[in-house]
Amino acid sequence: MSMASRSASARLFAARARRRRLRRALGVVLGLLGLAGVVALVWLVGWSSVLAVKSVTVSGVSSSLSEEVLELADAPIGTPLARVDTGEIAERVAALPEAADVEVGRSWPTTLTIEVTPREPVATISSGDAWYCVDETGALFSESSSRPEGLPVLTAPVSDPGESEDDLDAAVRAAGVAVLTGMPSSLLELVDTIEARSEADIRLVLADGATVRWGTADDIDRKADVLLALIAGQDPEEPPSGYDVSAPGNPAVTG
Repeated sequence: MSMASRSASARLFAARARRRRLRRALGVVLGLLGLAGVVALVWLVGWSSVLAVKSVTVSGVSSSLSEEVLELADAPIGTPLARVDTGEIAERVAALPEAADVEVGRSWPTTLTIEVTPREPVATISSGDAWYCVDETGALFSESSSRPEGLPVLTAPVSDPGESEDDLDAAVRAAGVAVLTGMPSSLLELVDTIEARSEADIRLVLADGATVRWGTADDIDRKADVLLALIAGQDPEEPPSGYDVSAPGNPAVTG
């Protein structure tokens, strides 16, 4: 190989080596820039005040309850939104008796959202001078000094104010509510109050004063049909004092 050829090959090899070194250097620079970008993003999201909580929105409840929700939430204003413990906030808000479910989320860049699913009242219950609404689970909420309008009365165990709620009491109330909400409207309109003494001893008081031993919350449709048939067969001028449909296959009329 001639000297000229060897010289040209050396220059070509050197040029290729320089390009490889440049590509490696460029790769290192780009890698460092990418790492710096990730670090900056992490700092921006997790540590800076740019994406910190500046506002809280509450949905699902009235404005008066919204104030209670905000107080219970105790949202960490000024804390980076990404670092807020939404589960802890939801747990605090769930202590509100009117809340059936609570979801806390993030609305970027700076808003914390609290969505409350309110309890739906299906009956009312009294304890001392106070009245409460009752939902389908037997939970008590919305204490007031007067009876809520448009709700049937449920008589069932209620824990004393200041005491922790008894799960058994809630289960008894839930059984009473199950009967109340499960019976047909044709029977419900005849009922004045429903009494849940235990999960197995539920009783109705009809508008005419007659009492009904209902039993458990099982076989609601069948018990309702039997009771309506018994009522239809009585003399309206001399109604009986009571009915027993706790065993619908063997009902009884008393008085």
